[in-house]
Amino acid sequence: MKGRVRIRGIYATALTSIFSSLSYEIVQQSVEIAERFMREVNNLPADITIKDFEYDRGKIIVMGNGTIEEDLHDVFKYSFHWKSPIKLYSVIEADESCTYGNFKVEPCLEEGIVIKPPYDGKIVLSETKAVSKYAMVWRGKGVTTFSEHINNEEERLRLLTLSSPLNRKGYNVKWRSNAKYATLNELKEDLERLVLRYENREFRDQGEDFYLITLSLPDKLHLDEVRKSIVNTVKYHHMLKLSYNREVDSLEKDKEGSPVKLLEALISDFMKIEHIKADGKAIYLRGGKVIEKEVNNDGYRITLRREINGNGVLDGIGKRIENGDYDIVEYNSDKWYQIHRYYSGIDNSLKGIYINISTPPELLKGKIRYLDLEIDIAIRDSEIIVLDEDELNKKSIYMHSSLVNKAKEVANYLIDCIQQNKLI
Repeated sequence: MKGRVRIRGIYATALTSIFSSLSYEIVQQSVEIAERFMREVNNLPADITIKDFEYDRGKIIVMGNGTIEEDLHDVFKYSFHWKSPIKLYSVIEADESCTYGNFKVEPCLEEGIVIKPPYDGKIVLSETKAVSKYAMVWRGKGVTTFSEHINNEEERLRLLTLSSPLNRKGYNVKWRSNAKYATLNELKEDLERLVLRYENREFRDQGEDFYLITLSLPDKLHLDEVRKSIVNTVKYHHMLKLSYNREVDSLEKDKEGSPVKLLEALISDFMKIEHIKADGKAIYLRGGKVIEKEVNNDGYRITLRREINGNGVLDGIGKRIENGDYDIVEYNSDKWYQIHRYYSGIDNSLKGIYINISTPPELLKGKIRYLDLEIDIAIRDSEIIVLDEDELNKKSIYMHSSLVNKAKEVANYLIDCIQQNKLI
């Protein structure tokens, strides 16, 4: 076995199937997941945790120590992968300007443990602690606290018998959720090691790897197919779950259920656009009014009219923006690109075409989301201009080779279409 993995959240069924097949031992399953796979709940400590990102369930986080990185890239071939350059729970020292490397540190502690890696450009610290997969130990008021996942009173009392002697010596102890699954002897030995590490300041190897994966629509559709082999699953299950959790569950009780009504409900008169960059950061582009839509069991197509305001020039096209200029753009669930046609607000003449290459768009309530693949194409006065190919190569550190190759393949396809006047 490659390691013990705990999986939580809306992707649990599909990911349990996938990581089981990759020789990981699945532990601490929910009763529902154990029943779906006709197994007993495996009450063993986890080496790695995979769960929904608390701020956006379109992303997942992976925490722990093991050799899972390569498998994550292979499972999520068409998604963006960010690995923290600083381990979770590692001990770092902020410099005089309250930074560490290129990251801002908050609060500005001289030394502390990382409790939030810098996925948004900021490291959040807490006071220095010795940390294992079972517990945290540090000097303080001599109290014991518990993970929110340890809520059984009997279990808390079991753990308290071990930590109380340390509390009396002035140590704080926080029990992590894994502690529920270890023996008293394992936990006792672990606490002894943590105290020695804390007093001897042996923090060099402390910490857990942290990954943030921004899921693409193609990878969610793949998870749909995996889940479908285990339990009734409608197409777009994992996308729809982000907006309509209970409604999807209700829909799937009917084996002939169709996602069309839920897909239609996601389309509002005005759609915002969430443009996600390779490092996982979102840019919100000017939205648009829906002027055409088509939804069926296979997918969806939405055409927006976006008003272009302000001064400046149209990116890649080079023509000045004038009052009343507008963009007509189609988002199609089958296409890895969107064609923006920019028109003059004065005489409705075509000013130019800009093609954004991205993963196929997904729908959230009132919003279109896609992963931007950096490389774009502009058509200006019959000239074809390929933009940001160098940027794609630079950002490939966040991508599986399959996604980089797909972006280049789509760009070449579009260039051929333009040259043959087949661009639709």
